[in-house]
Amino acid sequence: MLVYFIGRYWYGNYVNTFIFCVILLSFDFWTVKNVTGRLLVGLRWWNDIQEDGSSKWVFESLIDEGRLDAIDKNIFWMVNYVWPFFWVVLFIFNLISFNFSWVLLMGLGVALSMANLVGYYWCSKDQQKRIKESLQQTALNSFALNRL
Repeated sequence: MLVYFIGRYWYGNYVNTFIFCVILLSFDFWTVKNVTGRLLVGLRWWNDIQEDGSSKWVFESLIDEGRLDAIDKNIFWMVNYVWPFFWVVLFIFNLISFNFSWVLLMGLGVALSMANLVGYYWCSKDQQKRIKESLQQTALNSFALNRL
């Protein structure tokens, strides 16, 4: 994201900024998917192509996610939720300001960060449970406030 801001607003060269951002976005995607997720939260996901040509998504997780370091786990999930949000904001900003040449780059940032978020969400039974409980609590609080 820093390369995007420097390249767009200070350096001003679209092609070089686009190329460097795509390379860094790809490296970020690969690192989070293949290294960070496995080391920090014990999760892995990938797409396996079967011999018949069909596609099978594989999601791996530790049996007991509770024994992971809470700080590592919280930082991983916080960044995994916040990172796509930044790209979506930039996507919307560029779309509204009719900077369609930059929308492609922002779309790539959204797609790669959301792919990691969705992949890890489906890996983690603990995260699925937390999100479900959070949504249920929000719905109950909303219902209770509307009843008053």
